[in-house]
Amino acid sequence: MKWIKCQVNVENKHAFSTAQEGWGELLHCAGFMGQIGGWNKNEPLEAGILSVWKDLHSYQRFMLFLKSDQRSTYTKISVDIFEKIFNIGTTDITAFFGKGILLRVTDCYVEKNKQAHFEQMQKEVWNKGMMYSHGILSGTFGKSKTGDIWSPHYGTMNIHINGTWIRNCLP
Repeated sequence: MKWIKCQVNVENKHAFSTAQEGWGELLHCAGFMGQIGGWNKNEPLEAGILSVWKDLHSYQRFMLFLKSDQRSTYTKISVDIFEKIFNIGTTDITAFFGKGILLRVTDCYVEKNKQAHFEQMQKEVWNKGMMYSHGILSGTFGKSKTGDIWSPHYGTMNIHINGTWIRNCLP
């Protein structure tokens, strides 16, 4: 899974959105499973994009052939790669792309000696609670090589929870 955050200028916001729509062609790339994104509700000039790949090898192969002139539409970009550890619920988050309206992304750093306990609590407590929360369609839990923990949740309504909600999801 790949999480991309981009800062854009007001004058480039429309151009950035238009360029993002061109990424729909990724559906034909081997190993590509889906992508959604939109604008940060709390920071209107920050875009977030969740891209899901079958495996790291598929993503790396795609990156070798990537050619995009979108660089002129943003002022800053950060890209993080996370390995999916488990789904929240029984269905993969990509099955719901296009069905929800909000994406909530939580990221945090957990000290190495506390990661196993944190992951266990996510599975046994948080996962079960989110699975039955009204408005939550699906979610996932992952880790980066640096130890960051990451959990996007996709839903149909805006509930107030600390984290980043992305709205106006792109097709």
